[in-house]
Amino acid sequence: MKHVKAILLKGIFAFAVLYLFAGLFYQLPLSKVVQLTAILTVIGYLIDMALLPGKTNKMTGWLDIIFYSFVCWMLISLAADSMVHPLVGAIPAGLSLASMDGMFLHAYVRKYVIRNGRDQYYNVIFLDQFRTGIAGELPIRGPQKD
Repeated sequence: MKHVKAILLKGIFAFAVLYLFAGLFYQLPLSKVVQLTAILTVIGYLIDMALLPGKTNKMTGWLDIIFYSFVCWMLISLAADSMVHPLVGAIPAGLSLASMDGMFLHAYVRKYVIRNGRDQYYNVIFLDQFRTGIAGELPIRGPQKD
């Protein structure tokens, strides 16, 4: 349920920004804006779940700007039949989505979805299989004895 709330929050932000830039600027119908929102929300949430536990908010913010600008550019160029270049709407849409994502969603996900820096489901599926190999290569440091 905690993931559903976070996905809905991300979807509301994505719909608002995509409707503003793709719907009004490129005159895409509402059905295409909803489709673009669903694609962007699912891919973006999966990437956020992969990056948030191990990265700082600054790093995930830059990665979000790059991701959202690229994906908005690709989706708008595929969906819009306009004479205006898709980057004209994709870059501001990507910046808007990344800023709202960083200010609101990342804080919400870190506080309510991720526990102690790691989501329990994420921890079981992704980290446990790599923990043994990585831990075997790191030096063990204990308390310093004088």
